[in-house]
Amino acid sequence: MTDIIFLRPYAFILILPLLALFYFSTSRKVKQQSYISAHLLTVLTKIAPRKSKLNISLLLFVLLCLIIVALAGPAMPKKTALVKRNMHTIILFSMDKTMYADDLKPSRLVLAKQKVNAYLKSNKAVNTALIAFAGSTHIISPFTDDYNTLTNFIDALDPALMSASGSNVLDAMKLAGTLVSQMKQDSQLKILLITDQLTTLQSEKLIDYIKPLGWPVDIISVGTQNGSVVPLPEGELLRTHTGQLIVAKTPLTVLKDTASKLGGHLIDITTLDQNSNDNNPDGDNNKLQEVIVYNEVGYLILIPLVFISLLFRRGYIFIFLCFSYLPESAYAQESGLTLFNQGKYIQAADAFNDYTWKGNAMYRAGNFNQAIKFYEEVNTPVAHYNRGNALAHSGNIKEAIIAYNQAIQLQPDFKEAKDNKEILEHWLKNNNTENTDAAIAALQKKDGNIEKALNFLKSLPEESGNLMQKRLQLQQHNKSN
Repeated sequence: MTDIIFLRPYAFILILPLLALFYFSTSRKVKQQSYISAHLLTVLTKIAPRKSKLNISLLLFVLLCLIIVALAGPAMPKKTALVKRNMHTIILFSMDKTMYADDLKPSRLVLAKQKVNAYLKSNKAVNTALIAFAGSTHIISPFTDDYNTLTNFIDALDPALMSASGSNVLDAMKLAGTLVSQMKQDSQLKILLITDQLTTLQSEKLIDYIKPLGWPVDIISVGTQNGSVVPLPEGELLRTHTGQLIVAKTPLTVLKDTASKLGGHLIDITTLDQNSNDNNPDGDNNKLQEVIVYNEVGYLILIPLVFISLLFRRGYIFIFLCFSYLPESAYAQESGLTLFNQGKYIQAADAFNDYTWKGNAMYRAGNFNQAIKFYEEVNTPVAHYNRGNALAHSGNIKEAIIAYNQAIQLQPDFKEAKDNKEILEHWLKNNNTENTDAAIAALQKKDGNIEKALNFLKSLPEESGNLMQKRLQLQQHNKSN
Protein backbone atom coordinates (compact mmCIF):
# COMPACT_ATOMS: atom_id res chain seq x y z
CA MET A 1 0.00 0.00 0.00
CA THR A 2 1.81 3.13 -1.27
CA ASP A 3 -1.09 5.56 -1.63
CA ILE A 4 -0.34 9.08 -0.41
CA ILE A 5 -3.15 11.27 0.93
CA PHE A 6 -3.23 14.89 2.04
CA LEU A 7 -4.67 15.60 5.47
CA ARG A 8 -5.22 19.31 4.72
CA PRO A 9 -5.82 19.55 0.95
CA TYR A 10 -7.35 23.02 1.32
CA ALA A 11 -3.81 24.36 1.81
CA PHE A 12 -3.24 24.04 -1.96
CA ILE A 13 -5.39 27.15 -2.42
CA LEU A 14 -2.26 29.11 -1.42
CA ILE A 15 -0.71 28.19 -4.78
CA LEU A 16 -3.06 30.63 -6.58
CA PRO A 17 -1.70 33.84 -4.98
CA LEU A 18 1.81 32.39 -5.27
CA LEU A 19 1.38 31.93 -9.03
CA ALA A 20 0.08 35.49 -9.34
CA LEU A 21 3.06 36.83 -7.38
CA PHE A 22 5.53 34.84 -9.49
CA TYR A 23 3.93 36.03 -12.73
CA PHE A 24 4.00 39.66 -11.60
CA SER A 25 7.65 39.38 -10.54
CA THR A 26 8.88 37.84 -13.81
CA SER A 27 6.76 40.05 -16.09
CA ARG A 28 8.05 43.18 -14.36
CA LYS A 29 11.65 42.25 -15.14
CA VAL A 30 10.80 41.49 -18.78
CA LYS A 31 9.11 44.86 -19.20
CA GLN A 32 12.11 46.68 -17.75
CA GLN A 33 14.46 44.90 -20.12
CA SER A 34 12.25 45.52 -23.16
CA TYR A 35 11.82 49.29 -22.67
CA ILE A 36 15.33 50.22 -21.41
CA SER A 37 18.66 49.19 -22.85
CA ALA A 38 20.64 46.80 -20.70
CA HIS A 39 23.61 49.17 -20.20
CA LEU A 40 21.28 52.06 -19.23
CA LEU A 41 19.23 49.83 -16.93
CA THR A 42 22.41 48.96 -15.05
CA VAL A 43 23.25 52.64 -14.53
CA LEU A 44 19.69 53.64 -13.53
CA THR A 45 19.25 50.85 -11.01
CA LYS A 46 22.85 51.11 -9.82
CA ILE A 47 23.10 47.35 -9.82
CA ALA A 48 26.02 45.61 -11.43
CA PRO A 49 24.96 42.84 -13.80
CA ARG A 50 25.27 39.40 -12.26
CA LYS A 51 26.47 36.59 -14.37
CA SER A 52 24.66 33.84 -12.61
CA LYS A 53 22.79 30.95 -14.11
CA LEU A 54 20.66 30.66 -10.94
CA ASN A 55 17.13 32.02 -11.33
CA ILE A 56 16.38 33.27 -7.83
CA SER A 57 12.68 33.93 -8.53
CA LEU A 58 12.13 30.44 -9.88
CA LEU A 59 14.03 28.85 -7.00
CA LEU A 60 12.00 30.83 -4.47
CA PHE A 61 8.79 29.81 -6.24
CA VAL A 62 9.73 26.13 -6.09
CA LEU A 63 10.67 26.33 -2.40
CA LEU A 64 7.40 28.02 -1.52
CA CYS A 65 5.50 25.37 -3.45
CA LEU A 66 7.24 22.71 -1.37
CA ILE A 67 6.22 24.55 1.79
CA ILE A 68 2.59 24.54 0.64
CA VAL A 69 2.82 20.82 -0.03
CA ALA A 70 4.14 20.33 3.50
CA LEU A 71 1.30 22.41 4.94
CA ALA A 72 -1.20 20.25 3.03
CA GLY A 73 -0.11 17.34 5.23
CA PRO A 74 1.11 14.55 2.94
CA ALA A 75 0.68 11.22 4.72
CA MET A 76 1.59 7.65 3.91
CA PRO A 77 -0.08 4.49 5.21
CA LYS A 78 1.82 3.23 8.24
CA LYS A 79 -0.18 0.29 9.54
CA THR A 80 -3.66 -1.07 10.05
CA ALA A 81 -5.48 -1.04 13.36
CA LEU A 82 -8.69 -2.37 14.85
CA VAL A 83 -11.02 0.37 16.07
CA LYS A 84 -14.60 0.67 17.15
CA ARG A 85 -17.20 1.15 14.45
CA ASN A 86 -17.99 4.80 13.76
CA MET A 87 -21.64 4.39 14.73
CA HIS A 88 -23.54 7.19 16.47
CA THR A 89 -26.95 6.89 18.10
CA ILE A 90 -29.07 9.74 19.45
CA ILE A 91 -31.79 8.77 21.95
CA LEU A 92 -34.66 11.24 22.33
CA PHE A 93 -36.41 10.27 25.57
CA SER A 94 -39.86 11.68 26.35
CA MET A 95 -40.16 12.86 29.95
CA ASP A 96 -43.73 14.14 30.07
CA LYS A 97 -45.86 13.27 33.10
CA THR A 98 -47.84 10.74 31.01
CA MET A 99 -44.79 8.48 31.39
CA TYR A 100 -46.03 7.83 34.95
CA ALA A 101 -48.97 5.88 33.45
CA ASP A 102 -49.12 2.26 34.63
CA ASP A 103 -50.69 0.48 31.63
CA LEU A 104 -47.20 -1.05 31.34
CA LYS A 105 -45.96 -2.53 34.59
CA PRO A 106 -44.56 -1.27 36.85
CA SER A 107 -44.99 1.98 34.85
CA ARG A 108 -44.13 3.35 31.43
CA LEU A 109 -41.20 5.28 32.87
CA VAL A 110 -39.63 2.42 34.82
CA LEU A 111 -40.04 -0.11 32.00
CA ALA A 112 -38.67 2.31 29.40
CA LYS A 113 -35.57 2.96 31.53
CA GLN A 114 -34.98 -0.78 31.94
CA LYS A 115 -35.28 -1.46 28.23
CA VAL A 116 -33.07 1.47 27.21
CA ASN A 117 -30.37 0.36 29.65
CA ALA A 118 -30.57 -3.17 28.22
CA TYR A 119 -30.26 -1.72 24.71
CA LEU A 120 -27.18 0.28 25.69
CA LYS A 121 -25.61 -2.76 27.34
CA SER A 122 -25.64 -4.65 24.03
CA ASN A 123 -24.36 -1.57 22.14
CA LYS A 124 -21.44 -0.51 24.33
CA ALA A 125 -19.18 0.23 21.34
CA VAL A 126 -21.64 2.75 19.89
CA ASN A 127 -21.25 6.45 20.61
CA THR A 128 -24.58 7.45 22.11
CA ALA A 129 -26.06 10.84 22.98
CA LEU A 130 -29.08 11.37 25.21
CA ILE A 131 -31.73 14.11 24.94
CA ALA A 132 -34.68 14.42 27.32
CA PHE A 133 -37.74 16.38 26.27
CA ALA A 134 -41.14 17.39 27.52
CA GLY A 135 -42.32 20.99 27.15
CA SER A 136 -38.62 21.86 27.18
CA THR A 137 -35.65 20.02 25.65
CA HIS A 138 -32.24 19.28 27.18
CA ILE A 139 -29.03 17.52 26.12
CA ILE A 140 -28.41 15.15 29.03
CA SER A 141 -25.24 13.67 27.53
CA PRO A 142 -23.29 14.38 24.34
CA PHE A 143 -21.86 11.48 22.35
CA THR A 144 -20.08 9.00 24.57
CA ASP A 145 -19.37 5.26 24.66
CA ASP A 146 -19.25 5.26 28.46
CA TYR A 147 -22.06 2.82 29.24
CA ASN A 148 -21.97 3.41 33.00
CA THR A 149 -22.31 7.19 32.64
CA LEU A 150 -25.26 6.86 30.28
CA THR A 151 -27.12 4.41 32.50
CA ASN A 152 -26.59 6.68 35.50
CA PHE A 153 -28.07 9.59 33.56
CA ILE A 154 -31.04 7.49 32.45
CA ASP A 155 -31.71 6.23 35.97
CA ALA A 156 -31.78 9.85 37.20
CA LEU A 157 -34.30 11.01 34.58
CA ASP A 158 -37.72 11.94 35.91
CA PRO A 159 -40.59 14.06 34.55
CA ALA A 160 -40.53 16.04 37.81
CA LEU A 161 -37.13 17.46 36.82
CA MET A 162 -38.41 18.93 33.55
CA SER A 163 -39.09 22.65 33.61
CA ALA A 164 -42.31 22.39 31.54
CA SER A 165 -44.84 19.67 30.76
CA GLY A 166 -45.74 18.65 27.23
CA SER A 167 -44.15 16.89 24.27
CA ASN A 168 -42.07 19.31 22.21
CA VAL A 169 -40.70 16.61 19.92
CA LEU A 170 -39.81 18.99 17.05
CA ASP A 171 -37.50 21.10 19.22
CA ALA A 172 -35.95 17.90 20.55
CA MET A 173 -35.20 16.80 17.00
CA LYS A 174 -33.71 20.21 16.18
CA LEU A 175 -31.53 19.91 19.28
CA ALA A 176 -30.39 16.53 17.97
CA GLY A 177 -29.34 18.37 14.82
CA THR A 178 -26.74 20.29 16.81
CA LEU A 179 -25.20 16.95 17.81
CA VAL A 180 -25.32 15.63 14.24
CA SER A 181 -23.39 18.69 13.04
CA GLN A 182 -20.48 17.66 15.30
CA MET A 183 -20.15 14.21 13.71
CA LYS A 184 -17.57 13.29 11.09
CA GLN A 185 -18.80 12.92 7.53
CA ASP A 186 -18.17 9.18 7.38
CA SER A 187 -20.10 8.51 10.60
CA GLN A 188 -23.22 6.36 10.64
CA LEU A 189 -26.25 7.79 12.40
CA LYS A 190 -29.32 6.30 14.07
CA ILE A 191 -31.99 8.24 15.94
CA LEU A 192 -34.30 6.55 18.46
CA LEU A 193 -37.40 8.55 19.38
CA ILE A 194 -38.89 7.13 22.60
CA THR A 195 -42.34 8.59 23.22
CA ASP A 196 -45.87 7.81 24.28
CA GLN A 197 -47.58 10.64 22.39
CA LEU A 198 -47.56 12.31 18.98
CA THR A 199 -50.28 14.36 17.34
CA THR A 200 -50.97 14.41 13.60
CA LEU A 201 -49.78 18.02 13.38
CA GLN A 202 -46.56 17.19 15.22
CA SER A 203 -46.06 14.25 12.87
CA GLU A 204 -46.38 16.46 9.78
CA LYS A 205 -43.91 19.03 11.13
CA LEU A 206 -41.49 16.27 12.12
CA ILE A 207 -41.60 14.69 8.66
CA ASP A 208 -41.13 18.07 6.93
CA TYR A 209 -38.04 18.72 9.07
CA ILE A 210 -36.36 15.31 8.96
CA LYS A 211 -37.10 14.00 5.48
CA PRO A 212 -34.86 16.51 3.58
CA LEU A 213 -32.01 15.66 5.98
CA GLY A 214 -32.29 11.92 5.39
CA TRP A 215 -31.80 10.96 9.03
CA PRO A 216 -32.84 7.38 9.87
CA VAL A 217 -35.38 7.49 12.69
CA ASP A 218 -36.90 4.56 14.57
CA ILE A 219 -39.83 5.39 16.84
CA ILE A 220 -40.09 3.46 20.11
CA SER A 221 -43.69 3.41 21.32
CA VAL A 222 -44.33 3.40 25.06
CA GLY A 223 -47.77 2.47 26.36
CA THR A 224 -50.93 0.90 24.98
CA GLN A 225 -53.64 2.14 22.67
CA ASN A 226 -56.28 1.88 25.40
CA GLY A 227 -54.02 3.72 27.83
CA SER A 228 -54.64 4.32 31.52
CA VAL A 229 -54.96 7.06 34.09
CA VAL A 230 -51.71 8.64 35.25
CA PRO A 231 -50.86 8.28 38.96
CA LEU A 232 -48.47 11.01 40.07
CA PRO A 233 -45.71 10.47 42.68
CA GLU A 234 -47.65 12.68 45.12
CA GLY A 235 -50.48 10.11 45.13
CA GLU A 236 -52.90 12.11 42.97
CA LEU A 237 -54.06 11.44 39.42
CA LEU A 238 -53.02 13.63 36.49
CA ARG A 239 -55.78 16.03 35.47
CA THR A 240 -56.30 18.88 33.05
CA HIS A 241 -56.33 22.48 34.26
CA THR A 242 -60.11 22.23 34.41
CA GLY A 243 -59.93 19.19 36.69
CA GLN A 244 -60.83 16.50 34.14
CA LEU A 245 -59.10 13.15 34.55
CA ILE A 246 -56.47 12.41 31.87
CA VAL A 247 -56.34 8.97 30.26
CA ALA A 248 -52.97 8.65 28.51
CA LYS A 249 -53.47 6.71 25.26
CA THR A 250 -50.54 5.94 22.97
CA PRO A 251 -51.39 6.87 19.32
CA LEU A 252 -49.89 3.76 17.73
CA THR A 253 -51.40 4.48 14.28
CA VAL A 254 -49.85 7.96 14.10
CA LEU A 255 -46.50 6.66 15.39
CA LYS A 256 -46.44 3.81 12.86
CA ASP A 257 -47.34 6.09 9.94
CA THR A 258 -44.67 8.62 10.98
CA ALA A 259 -41.95 5.97 11.30
CA SER A 260 -42.86 4.56 7.87
CA LYS A 261 -42.65 7.98 6.17
CA LEU A 262 -39.28 8.60 7.81
CA GLY A 263 -37.92 5.28 6.49
CA GLY A 264 -37.70 3.77 9.96
CA HIS A 265 -39.57 1.26 12.07
CA LEU A 266 -42.07 1.38 14.90
CA ILE A 267 -40.67 -0.68 17.78
CA ASP A 268 -42.56 -1.54 20.94
CA ILE A 269 -40.59 -0.60 24.05
CA THR A 270 -40.98 -4.15 25.38
CA THR A 271 -38.91 -5.48 22.43
CA LEU A 272 -36.32 -2.68 22.21
CA ASP A 273 -33.51 -4.80 23.67
CA GLN A 274 -34.26 -7.49 21.06
CA ASN A 275 -33.64 -4.98 18.24
CA SER A 276 -30.25 -3.91 19.57
CA ASN A 277 -28.29 -4.96 16.49
CA ASP A 278 -30.44 -3.28 13.85
CA ASN A 279 -28.01 -0.38 13.59
CA ASN A 280 -25.37 -2.59 12.04
CA PRO A 281 -26.09 -4.76 9.00
CA ASP A 282 -23.42 -7.20 10.13
CA GLY A 283 -25.45 -7.85 13.27
CA ASP A 284 -22.75 -6.94 15.77
CA ASN A 285 -22.35 -3.33 16.86
CA ASN A 286 -19.56 -4.27 19.27
CA LYS A 287 -17.45 -5.70 16.45
CA LEU A 288 -14.19 -3.90 15.65
CA GLN A 289 -13.33 -2.80 12.13
CA GLU A 290 -9.94 -2.54 10.44
CA VAL A 291 -8.73 0.94 9.48
CA ILE A 292 -5.54 2.32 7.94
CA VAL A 293 -3.35 4.53 10.12
CA TYR A 294 -1.53 7.25 8.17
CA ASN A 295 1.77 8.84 9.16
CA GLU A 296 2.23 12.51 8.19
CA VAL A 297 5.54 13.13 6.41
CA GLY A 298 5.26 16.84 5.61
CA TYR A 299 7.89 17.74 8.18
CA LEU A 300 10.49 15.88 6.09
CA ILE A 301 10.04 18.56 3.44
CA LEU A 302 10.42 21.43 5.89
CA ILE A 303 13.66 20.23 7.51
CA PRO A 304 15.93 20.74 4.46
CA LEU A 305 14.13 23.99 3.61
CA VAL A 306 15.22 25.50 6.92
CA PHE A 307 18.88 24.99 5.98
CA ILE A 308 18.36 26.14 2.38
CA SER A 309 16.73 29.36 3.61
CA LEU A 310 19.97 30.26 5.42
CA LEU A 311 21.65 30.59 2.00
CA PHE A 312 19.57 33.68 1.35
CA ARG A 313 21.13 36.82 2.76
CA ARG A 314 17.91 38.19 4.27
CA GLY A 315 16.43 34.86 5.21
CA TYR A 316 12.94 35.55 3.81
CA ILE A 317 12.00 31.88 3.61
CA PHE A 318 13.11 31.27 7.18
CA ILE A 319 10.89 34.12 8.36
CA PHE A 320 7.98 32.71 6.32
CA LEU A 321 8.39 29.32 7.97
CA CYS A 322 8.43 30.83 11.44
CA PHE A 323 5.27 32.84 10.90
CA SER A 324 3.49 29.91 9.26
CA TYR A 325 3.42 28.11 12.61
CA LEU A 326 2.61 30.94 15.02
CA PRO A 327 0.38 29.59 17.82
CA GLU A 328 -2.69 31.68 17.03
CA SER A 329 -4.88 29.95 19.60
CA ALA A 330 -2.37 30.67 22.38
CA TYR A 331 -2.38 34.34 21.41
CA ALA A 332 -6.17 34.42 21.41
CA GLN A 333 -6.26 32.80 24.85
CA GLU A 334 -3.75 35.29 26.25
CA SER A 335 -5.68 38.21 24.74
CA GLY A 336 -8.95 36.87 26.16
CA LEU A 337 -7.47 36.54 29.66
CA THR A 338 -6.20 40.12 29.50
CA LEU A 339 -9.65 41.42 28.60
CA PHE A 340 -11.23 39.16 31.22
CA ASN A 341 -8.98 40.50 33.97
CA GLN A 342 -9.79 44.05 32.85
CA GLY A 343 -13.50 43.38 33.29
CA LYS A 344 -14.22 43.57 29.54
CA TYR A 345 -16.18 40.33 29.57
CA ILE A 346 -18.06 40.69 26.27
CA GLN A 347 -14.83 41.36 24.35
CA ALA A 348 -13.12 38.54 26.24
CA ALA A 349 -15.82 36.08 25.18
CA ASP A 350 -15.17 36.99 21.54
CA ALA A 351 -11.40 36.61 21.99
CA PHE A 352 -11.45 33.22 23.72
CA ASN A 353 -11.34 30.02 21.64
CA ASP A 354 -12.17 27.80 24.60
CA TYR A 355 -15.93 27.39 25.13
CA THR A 356 -15.58 27.12 28.91
CA TRP A 357 -13.82 30.46 29.10
CA LYS A 358 -16.33 31.97 26.70
CA GLY A 359 -19.03 30.84 29.10
CA ASN A 360 -17.11 32.22 32.09
CA ALA A 361 -16.84 35.61 30.40
CA MET A 362 -20.56 35.76 29.56
CA TYR A 363 -21.32 34.58 33.11
CA ARG A 364 -19.36 37.50 34.56
CA ALA A 365 -21.14 39.83 32.12
CA GLY A 366 -24.48 38.67 33.55
CA ASN A 367 -25.59 37.07 30.26
CA PHE A 368 -26.47 33.73 31.79
CA ASN A 369 -28.43 32.39 28.79
CA GLN A 370 -25.45 32.85 26.49
CA ALA A 371 -23.12 31.38 29.10
CA ILE A 372 -25.33 28.29 29.27
CA LYS A 373 -25.07 27.84 25.48
CA PHE A 374 -21.26 27.97 25.63
CA TYR A 375 -21.07 25.54 28.56
CA GLU A 376 -23.31 23.08 26.68
CA GLU A 377 -20.57 22.75 24.03
CA VAL A 378 -18.19 21.15 26.56
CA ASN A 379 -18.55 17.80 28.33
CA THR A 380 -16.38 18.32 31.40
CA PRO A 381 -17.24 18.40 35.13
CA VAL A 382 -16.35 22.09 35.43
CA ALA A 383 -18.45 23.04 32.36
CA HIS A 384 -21.51 21.20 33.72
CA TYR A 385 -20.93 22.73 37.16
CA ASN A 386 -20.66 26.25 35.73
CA ARG A 387 -23.75 25.64 33.61
CA GLY A 388 -25.60 24.61 36.76
CA ASN A 389 -24.61 27.87 38.41
CA ALA A 390 -25.83 29.86 35.39
CA LEU A 391 -29.11 27.93 35.29
CA ALA A 392 -29.64 28.47 39.00
CA HIS A 393 -29.07 32.18 38.71
CA SER A 394 -31.49 32.43 35.78
CA GLY A 395 -34.16 30.69 37.88
CA ASN A 396 -34.06 27.24 36.21
CA ILE A 397 -33.61 25.35 39.47
CA LYS A 398 -34.53 21.85 38.25
CA GLU A 399 -32.30 22.14 35.19
CA ALA A 400 -29.47 23.33 37.42
CA ILE A 401 -29.82 20.17 39.53
CA ILE A 402 -29.54 18.07 36.35
CA ALA A 403 -26.36 19.95 35.39
CA TYR A 404 -24.85 19.36 38.83
CA ASN A 405 -25.73 15.66 38.50
CA GLN A 406 -23.84 15.53 35.21
CA ALA A 407 -20.81 17.13 36.83
CA ILE A 408 -20.92 14.64 39.69
CA GLN A 409 -21.28 11.68 37.30
CA LEU A 410 -18.09 12.72 35.52
CA GLN A 411 -16.28 13.59 38.78
CA PRO A 412 -17.81 11.78 41.78
CA ASP A 413 -15.62 13.69 44.26
CA PHE A 414 -16.76 17.13 42.97
CA LYS A 415 -17.75 18.47 46.39
CA GLU A 416 -18.69 21.96 45.19
CA ALA A 417 -21.24 20.52 42.74
CA LYS A 418 -22.69 18.33 45.50
CA ASP A 419 -22.98 21.33 47.85
CA ASN A 420 -24.77 23.46 45.26
CA LYS A 421 -27.07 20.58 44.36
CA GLU A 422 -27.89 20.08 48.05
CA ILE A 423 -28.77 23.76 48.45
CA LEU A 424 -31.17 23.75 45.51
CA GLU A 425 -32.73 20.39 46.39
CA HIS A 426 -33.36 21.66 49.90
CA TRP A 427 -35.06 24.73 48.47
CA LEU A 428 -37.24 22.63 46.15
CA LYS A 429 -38.22 20.32 48.97
CA ASN A 430 -39.44 23.18 51.15
CA ASN A 431 -41.02 25.13 48.29
CA ASN A 432 -43.11 22.80 46.11
CA THR A 433 -44.44 25.01 43.31
CA GLU A 434 -44.53 24.72 39.52
CA ASN A 435 -43.85 28.40 38.75
CA THR A 436 -40.14 28.86 39.41
CA ASP A 437 -40.20 32.66 39.09
CA ALA A 438 -43.08 32.92 41.54
CA ALA A 439 -41.34 30.48 43.87
CA ILE A 440 -38.16 32.55 43.87
CA ALA A 441 -40.14 35.72 44.50
CA ALA A 442 -42.02 34.02 47.33
CA LEU A 443 -38.82 32.83 48.94
CA GLN A 444 -37.18 36.23 48.61
CA LYS A 445 -40.21 37.78 50.28
CA LYS A 446 -39.97 35.20 53.05
CA ASP A 447 -36.34 35.39 54.11
CA GLY A 448 -34.14 36.04 51.04
CA ASN A 449 -32.30 32.72 51.23
CA ILE A 450 -32.55 31.94 47.52
CA GLU A 451 -31.21 35.36 46.59
CA LYS A 452 -28.24 34.87 48.88
CA ALA A 453 -27.63 31.41 47.50
CA LEU A 454 -27.71 32.71 43.94
CA ASN A 455 -25.39 35.58 44.79
CA PHE A 456 -22.90 33.17 46.25
CA LEU A 457 -23.24 30.97 43.16
CA LYS A 458 -22.68 33.97 40.90
CA SER A 459 -19.28 34.67 42.36
CA LEU A 460 -18.00 31.28 41.26
CA PRO A 461 -17.72 30.76 37.49
CA GLU A 462 -14.24 29.28 37.58
CA GLU A 463 -12.94 29.56 41.15
CA SER A 464 -14.34 26.35 42.58
CA GLY A 465 -11.72 26.20 45.29
CA ASN A 466 -13.33 29.09 47.20
CA LEU A 467 -16.80 27.52 47.29
CA MET A 468 -16.66 25.92 50.71
CA GLN A 469 -15.41 29.11 52.33
CA LYS A 470 -18.17 31.16 50.71
CA ARG A 471 -20.78 28.57 51.62
CA LEU A 472 -19.72 28.68 55.28
CA GLN A 473 -19.86 32.47 55.18
CA LEU A 474 -23.35 32.27 53.74
CA GLN A 475 -24.52 29.83 56.42
CA GLN A 476 -23.02 31.98 59.17
CA HIS A 477 -24.75 35.08 57.77
CA ASN A 478 -28.09 33.25 57.61
CA LYS A 479 -27.74 32.21 61.25
CA SER A 480 -27.05 35.78 62.28
CA ASN A 481 -30.23 36.86 60.47
